[in-house]
Amino acid sequence: MTGTLLLGGGLTAALAAMTICFAQKIPSARLVKICAATSASLICAASLLLWYLIFENDFSVEYVATYSSTTLPTLYKISAFWAGQQGSFLLWLLIHAVTGAVLTFRRTSAAALGIYFLLQGVLVLLVMAQSPFAEHSAQVYEGVGLNPLLQDFWMAIHPPIIFAGYALLAVPFALSLGALLTEAASRSWLEEARKWTLAAWSLLGAGIFVGGYWAYKVLGWGGYWGWDPVENSSLVPWILAEVLLHLINLAAKKPAVLSVAHAAATFTYALVIYGTFLTRSGILGDFSVHSFAGTSIGLAIALTNALVLIGGLSIILVKAKSLPQGNMYDTHREPAFTILLSCLLLIFIAAIVWVGMSMPLLSQQAGEAAAVDSDFYVKSTAPIALALAVLMIYAFIKFGRMLSLGGKVAHVGFLAMLAAIVISAQGETVTQELQPRTTVSIAGHAVTYEGQVFYEAEHKKFYVYTVDGEVVRALTKLHNNGTDAAREPAILKSLTGDVYIAPHAPEVVDVQELILTKGLFAMDGELGYIFDDAHIDRDENNQPTQASAQITITDGEVEEVIHPLITVTPDGGSSTAIEVFNGKRRVRLTGISGDLEKARLEILPTLDKLSAMPVTATISTKPYIWLLWLSVTLICIGTLLAIKNFRREVMR
Repeated sequence: MTGTLLLGGGLTAALAAMTICFAQKIPSARLVKICAATSASLICAASLLLWYLIFENDFSVEYVATYSSTTLPTLYKISAFWAGQQGSFLLWLLIHAVTGAVLTFRRTSAAALGIYFLLQGVLVLLVMAQSPFAEHSAQVYEGVGLNPLLQDFWMAIHPPIIFAGYALLAVPFALSLGALLTEAASRSWLEEARKWTLAAWSLLGAGIFVGGYWAYKVLGWGGYWGWDPVENSSLVPWILAEVLLHLINLAAKKPAVLSVAHAAATFTYALVIYGTFLTRSGILGDFSVHSFAGTSIGLAIALTNALVLIGGLSIILVKAKSLPQGNMYDTHREPAFTILLSCLLLIFIAAIVWVGMSMPLLSQQAGEAAAVDSDFYVKSTAPIALALAVLMIYAFIKFGRMLSLGGKVAHVGFLAMLAAIVISAQGETVTQELQPRTTVSIAGHAVTYEGQVFYEAEHKKFYVYTVDGEVVRALTKLHNNGTDAAREPAILKSLTGDVYIAPHAPEVVDVQELILTKGLFAMDGELGYIFDDAHIDRDENNQPTQASAQITITDGEVEEVIHPLITVTPDGGSSTAIEVFNGKRRVRLTGISGDLEKARLEILPTLDKLSAMPVTATISTKPYIWLLWLSVTLICIGTLLAIKNFRREVMR
């Protein structure tokens, strides 16, 4: 209730700021600042409240129970804030609101602020429509926790960077429409829009690159970009933001470009909303591993997208006659022509990616939903990317002196990225079964599988390899029951590139199940088992929280008594394997009957036996892939450096 009240107050303050800006030609700057700061403060308070609920393990809140747990490390309790759909929307709103408060202290036009706070109000409504503060319908004592795949540093920082890029792209959109509503032919908004677009483009690009590195480092499929529709939903606005940036630069010198710069601002932000719609409506549920489950919020996001796109384009059309006319370039040899041609090629790439990622939605209208494969993107965009690279090299040689330092760094980084994508794809890939402590030659490297190392107390294990004399380890995170939760590859890095080893999960068939009856003797072939007693702990509502058993195990001479447990969780229950007779056996309690007369026990292979099993692994080489990580870093650094320079850019 408190969270909802805070959000409601944030909405009221944002709408008040919007009303003041639209109602008065020269609104009270002080009053607008107060409303913006109030809205941002209340939204910050709501965000801090959610973090408080997460750290206090308040599982009466459904979002907390779904994405956090008592055992979740601090870093991932922080990132649990944006792990789910509701929290990620609140994060987006938080960044948007803080940015709005900052805008009121800059020389931002009243009309632009009005548009911006209108968007803020819509975002608040979206958060309230699917609130992260909703109460849980059932009583929960231990949360589900964060998906093991998301328990990684790079995935912890990926969403905030992406959403910062999304939020900042609202600024050039608002500045564009604000200028159209007041003085259509004005170019005074360009410098401010350029700085915000550079920041947004850099952050959005950094978020995409971090996500790619996470996929490469954690998922173990051997790549960093799979042309997944959700991946593409952030790529398209990033490409269009690049187009917008160049058109803003060019419009500062060529007034006739102003109209297409306005259109680019609208399409860029509209595609941010559209990508959000695809990701969160459930349309991509069968086609993307990243997509959220379908919810009723999909329609609200679609309406928001229509508001942004149709509203923005309508204003542009109404004001079209007031915009500067004339030639966008004078000759084919001048920088303006090269920039416009480059923008056209980028738009072609964005359009192809948009069609591909939208195919499930488009094909659904014709009958059965379907998706395109990665070959569609590679074959259709590769020739355009090659032409773009050639054009960039030509422009860099001929007009490079006109670029600022930041522009030079970013453009060199972009060209290096295109080269690195091609070079790193030339490696070899081999899938082979590896016997423990047997050396084989694969893709020109000596590879030895050393076996598995287990850390059961920490719910993880490692597949250990020696590659060319150096030890590398592939991490596998385990569920409480010992099964694989998430597997990460082993990567040997060198100057010439990476050796990438992705182990496959071994097929464990030597698992025996025993049904024990209280007081009766049972055997697994070598050891005998007697189920002595059982107990179920219940909460004040008589709901089970934990089940325990006492079982005596004997080899005929020695007896050992164990007390295995089953902990009740929202998705059923979990239990941990116990070693008995100095590791001769591993047993796990998997069930107790309601009358406490029977128990189900699994007899598992020993850790030594598991470690001695052969393992199949996919081993690949990634030539000079470090060049890719370096190049994307240069792009981000270059764009941030360029924020300080406006008049020394390409179109000067």
